[in-house]
Amino acid sequence: MKPGEYKNMSVRTNLLISLRKLDELSEEIINNVDILDLKDPLNGSIGAWDLQDIKKVIFKFKNQIQISATLGDIFINETFLIKLKQFDKLNLDYIKFGLLSMNIKNLFDKIKFLEERKFKTKLVCVVFVDICDHLKLVYKRLELFNACGIKYIMLDTYDKNNGDLLSFCNICNLNKFITKCKKFDIKIGLAGSLKETHIPVMMKLKPNILGFRSAICKFNKRMSEVDTRKLKKISRHFNLCNNKAIETAGA
Repeated sequence: MKPGEYKNMSVRTNLLISLRKLDELSEEIINNVDILDLKDPLNGSIGAWDLQDIKKVIFKFKNQIQISATLGDIFINETFLIKLKQFDKLNLDYIKFGLLSMNIKNLFDKIKFLEERKFKTKLVCVVFVDICDHLKLVYKRLELFNACGIKYIMLDTYDKNNGDLLSFCNICNLNKFITKCKKFDIKIGLAGSLKETHIPVMMKLKPNILGFRSAICKFNKRMSEVDTRKLKKISRHFNLCNNKAIETAGA
């Protein structure tokens, strides 16, 4: 069963791979993943690609694969809204933006900024589990995300040098968060220095998206080149677990 074959089935998890530059793209990547995530870590934790390069990817691959792009590490709400409107015109499938404020009082200003504004692109709010108590705070305010039209949340790590997702959030808390997200019809993505060995346990949580970068790179370093051998190995393991989940659900 190939990636993308069950894209319209809610039971299926989508495999997301982050690419940091245009020349990393290949047919092998297109054929082994569900979502291309255009993110340049040289420009920040969710650093943005050059706009013209994003357009080139969309022009060439839009009809073959889902495409996501990160908005960049933006701290000023007015700038955030301007860039969001710009990206919304690109015909992307997803736009990812992060909750980056260290000020708890202002943490949700960016979300409230979206209230009553309509976007054609699916918006994915990235919540960094290693920043303060962001996960706990978001958990308490999920109704706000739903009210403001945020239907996707991705849990990730901001500082890749301090550990992976499970270093900051155990399986029990992840399951609790995902369960509450489903009550508000919010889809969930999991990322944050995930390795191939994380796939079975993560898939048991039934996320909508599972994201990788360092695990598909040479030396497991996210700034290194993509290793297509490692990518294919992760894709095979991912699809094996996905197929089991679909069979268990009776799909």
